[in-house]
Amino acid sequence: MAERVNRTIRRMAPLAVLLYLFMHALAFAEPETKVPTPAGSESCGARLLKDQDYFPALLEEIDQARQEIALTVFFFKTNGFRDNRPDRILARLREAVRRGVRVDAVIERGKEKENVSEVNADTARKLRAAGIRVCMDAPERTMHTKMIVIDRRTLFIGSHNLTQSALKYNHEVSIRIESPPLAEEALRYMKSLCR
Repeated sequence: MAERVNRTIRRMAPLAVLLYLFMHALAFAEPETKVPTPAGSESCGARLLKDQDYFPALLEEIDQARQEIALTVFFFKTNGFRDNRPDRILARLREAVRRGVRVDAVIERGKEKENVSEVNADTARKLRAAGIRVCMDAPERTMHTKMIVIDRRTLFIGSHNLTQSALKYNHEVSIRIESPPLAEEALRYMKSLCR
C-alpha cells in the first residue's frame, strides 16, 4: 500500500509543481489594469459620420440651431433642384435665418473660370439672397477646409463637400464633435480666412 501511495505522489509531483508555480505567479502579479476601450460616440461627445450619415446629422443640427451657424467649405454646389442635397441644406440655412439664427459662410473662390469658382460664386449669390453673410476667400491660396460650427458648441469637420456627390455617392468621412472649446477654435480659424 505504501508503494502505491508513493507511485501516486511521484505521478502527481509535476502537476503539484505546476500548480505551485501558477499560484506563486498570481501572488506576485501586478494588479489587473483595464485596457481602455475605444471612445464611443457617447463617451467623448464625438460621432463618426461615414458616407451618407453626414447629411441627416447636419440637417438635424441646422434645424436645432438657435443663435449661430458658421461654415467654411471648398465646394458648395447647388443646382436649383429640390431633391438635390446641397439645395436642401441651403433651404434649411434659409429657414434658420428666418428663425433669427445668424449664418456666415466662407467659400473657396478659386481661380477665374474654374468650375469650383463659378459654381461657388453662383451658390454665394443664393446664400446672400437668403440673408446669409458670405465671404469668398482670396484666390491666391486654396481654402480646402470643410467645417461647420453650430451655436459655438457643435463642430462638423471632415472630407464632405456640400455637393450631391459627396453627400450621396462618394466614400467620405467626417466627425461631429460636441465641444465648445473646439468650436470656438474653429470659429477663430474661419474668421482668419476672411478678414
